[in-house]
Amino acid sequence: MPARIVIEQEAVHRLAALGLTVKIVSRAIQHAEAEASTCTAFDPPVMGGFMRYGRTVRFLREDLVPLGWDYDNPRNLCRTINPGREFAIVSTSGDEATGNPVVTPTTKYPKGYATVLAVETNGQLGFDFSDMGIDDSSADEESLATWFLLYHVNDDEIRSEISLPSAMEGGNISDWQERIILPVIALDAEPLATRHRDEGDAEGDGEYVVEVNRR
Repeated sequence: MPARIVIEQEAVHRLAALGLTVKIVSRAIQHAEAEASTCTAFDPPVMGGFMRYGRTVRFLREDLVPLGWDYDNPRNLCRTINPGREFAIVSTSGDEATGNPVVTPTTKYPKGYATVLAVETNGQLGFDFSDMGIDDSSADEESLATWFLLYHVNDDEIRSEISLPSAMEGGNISDWQERIILPVIALDAEPLATRHRDEGDAEGDGEYVVEVNRR
């Protein structure tokens, strides 16, 4: 079954149904990029990608936990869990198709066993778009639906989406049940020459424009 793709104002409403806002998600991505952009050639090559990932997780949690969300890290899969413990969000880098509604993205790097379990669980839950189809009586630590906050950085912009995976191939997520396309975050025209992008992603297992001024 093709993924349900949600864009523009419908995406705003869909995020609200999940207890999220464009502002919260975009701010986490923007602040994480600002910190990653401080890396220079003197840092280890993986530092920029690792910092971008880690700070996205942290900043999203800093905004959501005061709103009643929770978090855990089973098998190093860094989950941020909604107040009803019906689903979790995991952050990771995606390929160049991320945030593009006309092509299907995949994760940038192969994922581990924790992600395999999460995607398998999504299929077992039989996700229902209308009401999220989660039976609270079965929502234990291993049976939460897991959405992925995918982000992809190039020299001009960051594209992102919050999407529910349904299948994996070759260690990468390859298919999705639903994709919520997020605003494009525009980067400064002048690139930061020493910035490292997505090198060594951590295995943790109308269009809107948000301006980002790099440090």
